[in-house]
Amino acid sequence: MSVPTSIHEPAGQADAVSALEAGTREALLREFGTLYAELDAEIAAANPLCRTSGDCCQFAKYGHRLYATRAEALYFASRRGWPAEAFEKDACPYLRDNRCTARHARPLGCRVFFCDPAWKGRGEELTERYLKRIGILSERLGIDREYRPFLEHLESFRSGQDPAGDLGRSLG
Repeated sequence: MSVPTSIHEPAGQADAVSALEAGTREALLREFGTLYAELDAEIAAANPLCRTSGDCCQFAKYGHRLYATRAEALYFASRRGWPAEAFEKDACPYLRDNRCTARHARPLGCRVFFCDPAWKGRGEELTERYLKRIGILSERLGIDREYRPFLEHLESFRSGQDPAGDLGRSLG
């Protein structure tokens, strides 16, 4: 089995992303791109404070778990890939120098989480609203609505398959 030298290179064997029909994969990328752009615009308009501490990505330290749907994980894997090596589940493997190295592909839970006390409640409201839309999108695309810790999705991709990535092209 050939293994890419970078998580941004195409995988040599079948993987969770390439197993999707081409039309489903394209729709997933397009529709999640639109959905996340709308969400990001709502968040930008509210202007919550981010101190760039990286605490939110250090799950054990901060005392939380990041959950995501299978469709979100497939979108992430299509855009960013997943770690080729094993990783600890205490912190996000994409956190480097207190910055997210997978920001463009991050799931809903990452997008709505802020330490800003003034943000309290707003992230939860956005999560509920956008999870409904993700559920509808998942159903329409025929993707299981499996909702579990995000890093478990990545681990299942990593342990069973080659890393995927942007497949050598820009996806927005």
